[in-house]
Amino acid sequence: MELRRQIAIVRKWFPILVASVLLTGVAAFVVSSLQQKVYEAKATLIVGQSLSSVNPNYTQLLASQNLSTTYAAIATTRPILISVIGRLSLPVTSDELSKRVQANVPLDSTLLTITAQDADPARAAAIANALTDELIAASPAIQGRQTDLQKFIDADLTATQNQITSTQAEVERLGSLASPTPADVTALDTLQGRLTSLRSTYATLLSVSSDNASNLLSVVEPAVAPTSPVAPRPLFNTLLAATAGLLFGAALIFVIEYLDDTLKSAEDVQEVVGLPTLGLIARMRHDRGSSEIYRLAALVYPRSVAAEAYRTLRTNIEFAAVDGPVRTLLVTSAIPAEGKTVTAANIAIVFAQAGRRVLLVDADLRKPGVHRLFDLPNTRGLTSLLRTDEVSLDSVAQATDEANLRIVTTGPLPPNPAELLGSQRMRLILDRLKGGGDLVIFDSPPVQAVTDSAILSSYLDATLFVIDASHSHRGTVRQGREVLAKAGANVLGVVLNRTQEMNSSYGAYYGDGHVPDAAADEHLPATERSSGGSAS
Repeated sequence: MELRRQIAIVRKWFPILVASVLLTGVAAFVVSSLQQKVYEAKATLIVGQSLSSVNPNYTQLLASQNLSTTYAAIATTRPILISVIGRLSLPVTSDELSKRVQANVPLDSTLLTITAQDADPARAAAIANALTDELIAASPAIQGRQTDLQKFIDADLTATQNQITSTQAEVERLGSLASPTPADVTALDTLQGRLTSLRSTYATLLSVSSDNASNLLSVVEPAVAPTSPVAPRPLFNTLLAATAGLLFGAALIFVIEYLDDTLKSAEDVQEVVGLPTLGLIARMRHDRGSSEIYRLAALVYPRSVAAEAYRTLRTNIEFAAVDGPVRTLLVTSAIPAEGKTVTAANIAIVFAQAGRRVLLVDADLRKPGVHRLFDLPNTRGLTSLLRTDEVSLDSVAQATDEANLRIVTTGPLPPNPAELLGSQRMRLILDRLKGGGDLVIFDSPPVQAVTDSAILSSYLDATLFVIDASHSHRGTVRQGREVLAKAGANVLGVVLNRTQEMNSSYGAYYGDGHVPDAAADEHLPATERSSGGSAS
């Protein structure tokens, strides 16, 4: 049931979901298309000599990894950025340039990636390469050693290596002599001692140079001009925005449905008031300015879906009265404007069409409406019967186009409706009303507005509770049900009015019942048959 309810919610709000997806997707595509394109260039450096060393020293490798993080932080400092701006004559400040460049170091790596973004792909590559060059140029000063000293050590290493090579060659020549002279032996001993000294010197120089190898910056991959922009991405942004619009729309819809505590279905009614739903009446269209009689679908449009719904309600009322036939039926609601008067009138019509002699009594002595529905005068009615015995029922019961249906309007409105309806006189009048028909249907005020309905329900056979599915809130309906329960009313069930549900099978067989056709027009009252109009 919960899944079916959620599917029903999605179907109900499906146009809104589609609209939210389309609006967000189109907006994202338009905005992305109008944004300036951004290109990104990358240059990669390595810190240390881990790539050139056959057996890299772990300590030096670890130092290079730590130094790469330091270099990444230094790459975007103000002095480096100012140097890049001066070198390329960029029309930006150091703060603006800092937002367009990045230096990143992968975890446990000696690689350092310089990234630059710009609207011009060539300029993006130039910025990345210039930043790389400036960082390399600044690296000796950062380490705290002099460039000239390193050059001197490198020159001594080269000279010592050459001397070792030549001395080693001379030692090998003297050692290969078959009959060396005493001078040759002395020279060989001297050269071997010199070779040992040169190798020691070379090792010392190499050690001094290797101490700084972990701080050496080298370019692995220079930046090149990119061929495609990294931003904006219209297709990705459109899909992302459409997804976000769908999620936002769905969340908003379910929040609205969660906060909406109106009763939309028979399950909601059963949950809140514990009563069966005897009828589901779909919302009917009614043109403003047209006659109120067009709200009487059972009379004006007997083949409509709405008329069939009232006939189903009639059948369910008869089955609900298991203890005996209902002679007096009260129709009420929790609050005003829930459609109780229209419901009472249409129920009276379908019972009359079934051959029952029906009296429809307007017992709403505060705001009557039955006489407007049937376009009847309201000069005499229920209050006339209550005032004197000299007024007969036949004199106040007005005939309608339905042969078995008569209407008793309110008559002149009294100042004390509740007292009149709760009086012993009203009970006597009820016996007279019963004698005038097989079924007496009372239209009464809302139970939460006044006490009239509660009073009437206490001595009538049955009560029908009308709920408007469009705006009747759970708390209000629950309170109305409690009022009727305290009055001892025999509530047969609920009429769920103005629902979104319709009898689709009946509509498919007979056509759209909301639009009058020639067959339906035949049932119009003679005074209305020529005026046309649409269903209420």
